[in-house]
Amino acid sequence: MQPGSKPENKFAPPTDVKSVLNMYKKPKKVVVTAGMPYANGPLHLGHLAGAHVPADIYARWMRMLIGDENVLFVNGNDDHGSTSEVAAVKAGKTIREFIDTIHEQQKDTLKKYSIRTDVFTGTSRPETYPLHEAYSQDFLRRLFKNGMLEKRITKQWYDPKMNRFLQDRFVRGTCPNCGNTEAYSDECDACGTQFDPSTLKDPRSQLSDAIPELRDTAHWWLDMWKVADPLKTWIETKTKAWRSAVIQEVTNTVLIGCRFENVHEAKYKEIKDTLPKHKSRYVAGKKVECLFENKAELATAQAALESHGIPSVVTDKWGYRPITRDVSWGIPVPAELDPDMKGKTLYVWPDSLIAPIVFTQVALEQSGRKKEQYKDFWCDPEATVVQFLGQDNVFFYVIMQGAMWLGHTDHPLQLPQKGDLQMTEILSCYHLMVNGEKMSKSTGNFYTGDQLIEMGYSPDQVRYFLALLSLPVKASNFDFEHFAERNKFLAGPMNAAFEKPISACHSKYDGKVPEGKLIGKAEAETVKLVQMYLRSMQKGDYSTLLGQIENYARQINSLFTQYKPHDDRAPEAERKDALYTCFYVLKNLMIMLNPFVPETMNELRKSLNLPESVLRAEELGTGIPAGHVIEAKRTYFPAVAETETSGS
Repeated sequence: MQPGSKPENKFAPPTDVKSVLNMYKKPKKVVVTAGMPYANGPLHLGHLAGAHVPADIYARWMRMLIGDENVLFVNGNDDHGSTSEVAAVKAGKTIREFIDTIHEQQKDTLKKYSIRTDVFTGTSRPETYPLHEAYSQDFLRRLFKNGMLEKRITKQWYDPKMNRFLQDRFVRGTCPNCGNTEAYSDECDACGTQFDPSTLKDPRSQLSDAIPELRDTAHWWLDMWKVADPLKTWIETKTKAWRSAVIQEVTNTVLIGCRFENVHEAKYKEIKDTLPKHKSRYVAGKKVECLFENKAELATAQAALESHGIPSVVTDKWGYRPITRDVSWGIPVPAELDPDMKGKTLYVWPDSLIAPIVFTQVALEQSGRKKEQYKDFWCDPEATVVQFLGQDNVFFYVIMQGAMWLGHTDHPLQLPQKGDLQMTEILSCYHLMVNGEKMSKSTGNFYTGDQLIEMGYSPDQVRYFLALLSLPVKASNFDFEHFAERNKFLAGPMNAAFEKPISACHSKYDGKVPEGKLIGKAEAETVKLVQMYLRSMQKGDYSTLLGQIENYARQINSLFTQYKPHDDRAPEAERKDALYTCFYVLKNLMIMLNPFVPETMNELRKSLNLPESVLRAEELGTGIPAGHVIEAKRTYFPAVAETETSGS
């Protein structure tokens, strides 16, 4: 090499689809989970858009990539806690009776939308509860052994007439911040403020006409601060992999720092450069906050500040959350660990974080495998767990779950080893609005999944439109006008891309794919699109990808316009090449769209006379051989009436 010359770049971009697929790093096993719905009502559009449809798309793609037996899509109802109890009381039913009814309704809705879970169970269901109780109690024993649970005495509302403590949703009162008279005991839905229960005004019990009173109660608090170092290290490894909203929220929450009064700022500036590397900023209450890389450097800095007359307080408020409740409906806490915990149950959030592990055990048992094989999915660094959830649940799924996973291992201060529960991948979505407004039952701007089907829409039309929304990056709108436009595109140009080659094949070539070669940019465009497809599917970013798939489909219409395979007057060699190329594009389209609109693509597969086994990643870029018999056209996307404009 000549002096000063640059080293040769040996990386050559792949020129065929097989090379693209071979370069893609595949996980050995995958578990997919979706935000667990409470068993308190029907599944609405927000549930489908933010969790269940995106998760199903991902699970279907993973099955196509690594095989059905290596993928588990597990989900179920979040049965425990006050939400289900309150709803059952209002319905005048026992909790069991109420939950079972809702469970079957939700299961039926998921089936209508082709959401193919390996199991849809519930935390209290008979096939799950014994496993869930045993696993959760063992989990708590491990946390306790590692000093991750701190007992605190707090005050909680108590109903003297019912002789029981009242969890959050059984107490209503006036918000101390905005005056909303329907605030819960510790937070207000109207203004979003969280507050100490003692500041709630005019409290009322939802179970009796008694005025509740505050009484002391003991609870365990999860000490997330103890594992702040590995938690922060793990989050930093996800900076480029996770959605920016998730990273922004968790990095602004998991803070390792201290605060001091700003009257000491001049003195602090004198010694600032002698402290361990850190960032400083002004925070509320006339304070300066310093943020450090780890707890050891924080301790060194605090000692230095103290020696210069600057007292500081650790920024660790985020690091403690209660994880037990005075509720009978839940997983009992192991009473042998502390007599003060007798009669307490696990708070519904840690309960629901542990649940998918148990759901995996149930799914394995139901498929004839051993429940212990859950470790192949959850405890192997070469496997992955991908969790789809709403943006407002990021704290629980990243910070609380991360701390729990770290805190129950033999070495809580290091990242998980092989055999430990591995940290999970998080894909969050923002809220879905309808016609520009937040969904609300009281205003009637609210739709269940079943209602859209009753209004005459096909499940695949809804799935496609939900996948097109930009929920991963912002709150998005289910606008019926735009929905109608997309449905017209599917029923028009997209259907035409499916139907034209099939029609021409039957009318001109005896129903067989003609001899030919790939022409135009079909192969190069496929290579480009498959590269994008792999990246986008891995990140669960479907909106832009579907736009590119639509452009790819337009190639078929362009080939018909240019070479006229259906017209005997055009040169025959060109017609055959064009039609052969159309079927190449069509097969790729069918495979790529299969996770999004599975029922429609199944109809297309039957028309193309291909076996179900063709719906896998390795088949991308392989085309359909000459002489292959094509079956008749079928119904794909339904026709859309011109008058269809809104959900009225």
